[in-house]
Amino acid sequence: MSFKAVVASSTVRLSASEERVMNVLMSGTMSGIPAAEVAERAKTHESTVVRLAKKLGYRGYPDLRNDLRKDETEITEHHGGVMRGDSGYDLSAFVADEILALKRLPHFVPQEVLDAAARTLHESQTIYLFSREDDKPTRDLLARRLRRLGLTTVSLGTTPKDMAERFASFDSNSTLIGLALREAPSQLAALVSEAARRGGKTILLSDVPGYRFRPSPDHLITARRGDDGEYRTQLVPIMLAYSLQLAIFHLDPARYRAARDAIEDLTRLLGGADEIPLRA
Repeated sequence: MSFKAVVASSTVRLSASEERVMNVLMSGTMSGIPAAEVAERAKTHESTVVRLAKKLGYRGYPDLRNDLRKDETEITEHHGGVMRGDSGYDLSAFVADEILALKRLPHFVPQEVLDAAARTLHESQTIYLFSREDDKPTRDLLARRLRRLGLTTVSLGTTPKDMAERFASFDSNSTLIGLALREAPSQLAALVSEAARRGGKTILLSDVPGYRFRPSPDHLITARRGDDGEYRTQLVPIMLAYSLQLAIFHLDPARYRAARDAIEDLTRLLGGADEIPLRA
């Protein structure tokens, strides 16, 4: 996770001296600057720099510098980079990378973690989904998979007003699913905090194993995508969407089978036709 993404997702309160440190860290290329120099520029003590790093969820300032370096490297590589230049653009190499990412998915997401999130969704009356616009395909697919089970979903918009109008009905019987792929949406921390204040549950899907989101969600599901740092498909998050649907279904097959049948009956009532398989 980049330093900017960590800052965007954090809701911790900063002291005046910590704010000055933050301003220094965000002022330019800082990954090569030691904590003592950052403190000197911010007119504070080195311990304040270390304290800020830990407040943001890092083990110490060296870990924070690593994320600063990611931001700076991404800016450098983004200009003029060749798409899958290192990984190989040909179909066989591309497929091999995606197969590897799928094979290690159970390593990152134990079944008990998936089942715990599924139980939360199973017990929810309404499920709210939120993501960046770039991650909308995965969000929309997940929403549809949940609706196929008869669950009520609400996809939050992108403007603050639209988000507020849709999120206003969130209560203790609701669950928020947030997607933080590559970067966390800037409003996600506020939504997670507000969901907890209202007594609801939160589930976060991320592609950065070891990521410590603040405030902490009730369920954090993280799985690494492909190894290519620049070109990452949404195949792994999409697989998680299908896996969540299956885990929910098996908590009460009779209930969800009845919901599926009711949807199919209503589809026919509204003029929907059965799918006709293609013939060669």
